[in-house]
Amino acid sequence: MTRATPILPLVLLAVLGLGVSPAVAGPPGFAFLEVPAGARASALGGAYASLARGVEAAFWNPAGLDEVSGLQVAGSHYEFFEKLRHDQFAAAGRLWGGGVSASLRALYTEPIDERDELGNLIGTFGSNDLELAIGYGRGVAPGVALGGLAQIVRERIANSAATTYAFGFGGSWEPAPLPGVRLSLSAHNLGPAAAFTIDGAQGAAVPLPSAVQTGVSFGVAAAHGLQMRGALESRFTRGRGGVAMIGGELANAGGAAVRLGVRVNDDASTLSLGAGYALEAMRLDYAFVPMRLDVGDTHRFSFSAQF
Repeated sequence: MTRATPILPLVLLAVLGLGVSPAVAGPPGFAFLEVPAGARASALGGAYASLARGVEAAFWNPAGLDEVSGLQVAGSHYEFFEKLRHDQFAAAGRLWGGGVSASLRALYTEPIDERDELGNLIGTFGSNDLELAIGYGRGVAPGVALGGLAQIVRERIANSAATTYAFGFGGSWEPAPLPGVRLSLSAHNLGPAAAFTIDGAQGAAVPLPSAVQTGVSFGVAAAHGLQMRGALESRFTRGRGGVAMIGGELANAGGAAVRLGVRVNDDASTLSLGAGYALEAMRLDYAFVPMRLDVGDTHRFSFSAQF
């Protein structure tokens, strides 16, 4: 247990800080990597790194891959404003004494009209962002798990593209004296900047949205067979102010759940709602996330399954 104790002070400092640290650099690129993966996570305001277990941990904290059993898959589809779509898919299984995952994340558009200086239609163009990743997580001591992730990230706009690689790491600790409590610390998108080549010349460097997310979650049994889960987390991303996230979920024994999330110091969204239904080997989730800055609201759908 002594291996995990350094995690606790870092978690508490970040949580008590409420995610309101100032930005420390210019805005990074590859913003799609910052979109909360999965409708359940979105409904909880992104307070999910300490809750994610099994295949979903591939997007949040690879330490949670230690809880993979059999073959697990998860997928999501988001409807954003205008012609923008966001999809994720992951599969995970047991290997080498732990959990191994392969995942895909993509942000893309439908064809967009391209016009010349006079407004004449001359064709169409599109853009897409893509992440391919593999992850591994396993338990290293009672209540303690560690994990890592390797990523290839690509961003394309019309005929120009930029590609780079990145890594992520994570750890979790479930202290024996506090049943149902889990502390989490994870680092995301750690890697070199990329650059577009435009008309044969290399453009300015586009940094990755490197981030650290930390927090604590809990689960308790409530009256009438209800189960309550909650999480308090903070995320600190390069070039942006820190964000505090608070999420809560109430589920009954039949598998139905309702969720609420709040984000503090986020200029994109502040409140999210959602619901889900879990069968023995499958869970379906929905989230409604109102967006600020008049960019429209988003509907997010996801599933996870166990084989």
